[in-house]
Amino acid sequence: MLTTNEKKILRLLAASQTDYSINGISKECHITPNGTYKILSKLEKEGILKSKKIANIKSYTLNFNSPKTARVLELAFIPSEVKDKIKSRSADVTRLKSLTKVCVLFGSYITSKKNPKDLDILFVLEKKNYMEFTRLLEKVKEVVPIMVHDILQTPEDLKSNLKKSDPIIIAALRQGIVLWGFETIVGVIAHAQRKD
Repeated sequence: MLTTNEKKILRLLAASQTDYSINGISKECHITPNGTYKILSKLEKEGILKSKKIANIKSYTLNFNSPKTARVLELAFIPSEVKDKIKSRSADVTRLKSLTKVCVLFGSYITSKKNPKDLDILFVLEKKNYMEFTRLLEKVKEVVPIMVHDILQTPEDLKSNLKKSDPIIIAALRQGIVLWGFETIVGVIAHAQRKD
């Protein structure tokens, strides 16, 4: 299994379109530089990351040429523990699973904030499912006790927004709780990070 810090680093690199140095990763993930170095060295040795040296600074990116990378990245998106309130919301949105490829809960609701006012959810779906999805989503919104802010994306939209470093998409992928669609997310990230 992956440690919490390994997951933080992998999710940062997955959501980013830029290379990061050890110090940059350390700062973004709130991990000591030495701890960051050890994790990066381990992941590079396993072929999950690749590095390039610019002057005397090493920068890191995900290595999608290794088949292991996609599987490890899927593990990074699996939550370590799920709080009761998340389990409840997961049960509420499960009926949308057949119409969507991805569901990610994010924002203040998933933090330890006492009284969040809304629930942010990223859904990835095909255009052909949009009408049925919106009809079912209205039923879900009726049973969820707080306001639901849904962000709808097609896989192509998600790829495009990742390339543009859209802050909402980046936040969802870095800190969100993925309920389903791990393989789809990793596939979209791999395509978005290709230098076309």
